[in-house]
Parts: sequence; C-alpha cells; structure tokens
Amino acid sequence: MNSYWQVSADDCERGTPIKCDTIIRILHVTTRRNLHSHDFSSPLSHNQEVSAYGEDGIGDEGDLWRVVCTSRNDYWLRKDGIRLQHFATGK
Repeated sequence: MNSYWQVSADDCERGTPIKCDTIIRILHVTTRRNLHSHDFSSPLSHNQEVSAYGEDGIGDEGDLWRVVCTSRNDYWLRKDGIRLQHFATGK
C-alpha cells in the first residue's frame, strides 16, 4: 500500500493520456513527496540517485521528468515500457 505514485503534468486531468516527451512530476501518494534527483551517482547501482523531496507535491526543477516512450506510439500506453529522463540533468 506504500508504493503508489501519482503522475501529474501541466494541463492534465486525471485519466488524460500522457503524450511522449511530456514533462511530468511523480508524487509518492503516502508521503506526498516528489520523485527528485540531482547530478549524483547512486552508490549501489551507479545510476542517477533519486530521493523524495518537497511537501504536498510542491518542489523544484529537480522533480521534473521527461516521458521517453520506447514504442512508436504518440502516448504513454499502460502496456508499453517507458524511460524517465531527468529534465535538469538529462540522465
């Protein structure tokens, strides 16, 4: 029950499809903090480190992520994989 995340984008109501390359925020529903990152490597995976940041969904530019679709669709479909690219660092 502690692993639900809410995706939000500018001018996007609940249930609206997310277009590929859209900039989004990802809110952890339980803690009300955003998925956040800086230009630091994780000590375990050596990928980009992420954390939870902000309060009630309010944060900063470190909370912005680009939806990178791995399929040829124009929208993020539930059945398709995506990548999240950190907007500020490009990683």
